Amino acid sequence: MTPQVSVIIPAYRCERTVADAVRSALAGTVREIEAIVVDDASDDGTAKVLDALSKEDARVKVITLSRNGSVANARNVGAGAACAPWLAFLDSDDLWEPDKLEKQLALAGETGAKLLYAAARCIDEAGRPTGRVFKVPPTVTYERALTGNDLVCSTVLIERELFLRHPMERSDLHEDYLCWLAVLGEGVIARGVTEPLIRYRVYRDSKSGNKARSAAMAWNTYRHLGFGFWKRLRCFFGYCAHGVKRYWL
Repeated sequence: MTPQVSVIIPAYRCERTVADAVRSALAGTVREIEAIVVDDASDDGTAKVLDALSKEDARVKVITLSRNGSVANARNVGAGAACAPWLAFLDSDDLWEPDKLEKQLALAGETGAKLLYAAARCIDEAGRPTGRVFKVPPTVTYERALTGNDLVCSTVLIERELFLRHPMERSDLHEDYLCWLAVLGEGVIARGVTEPLIRYRVYRDSKSGNKARSAAMAWNTYRHLGFGFWKRLRCFFGYCAHGVKRYWL
């Protein structure tokens, strides 16, 4: 079987959640996939779980790194080992709906899009729905993305060659946001499925869950991009307004 989509799953100390995440991808209506799980030198029971998954389904491929690095590096390693023309990203604690890839590939066929995303339904640390849905617009351009990230990483589907031109960097910042900005900066228009196609786990202490930390990282992201003070300020206020709308309105 030649895979249509390579699913890249970074894994670090995630023995409790990674099996459900991987199985949610394998259970999808698009069967022609490979699930590339990159174990970032976990020191818990993650490796044992991944070994069992690879024996359970031949579509699971495990890459084990000898030294812990970063989520950006793990995703890049997975992308480099991928065989399919499309890459999809799935964090080890998130879950896909069965028709996630089917609906995004159909949209890509209709629009010619090379970068796609979707809305996300939030769950808490125990996997219970919070009632919050991250809504998304039908399209995202570079200008829109400058003032807020609509592309939750676990919803993204991207052409492999496009991603390889703009690999992720700087996990101390928003590594996925930097990548999407670089791609959109080529003039690419991202297309979104406006219904929730994933269940996104929110942790209080995560980069996205800790709002003050996330805001500081956004400011430093704009600085990293070389923006002048006033452009940085405009983008930052837009980013904060986007976050307020996403989490509280």
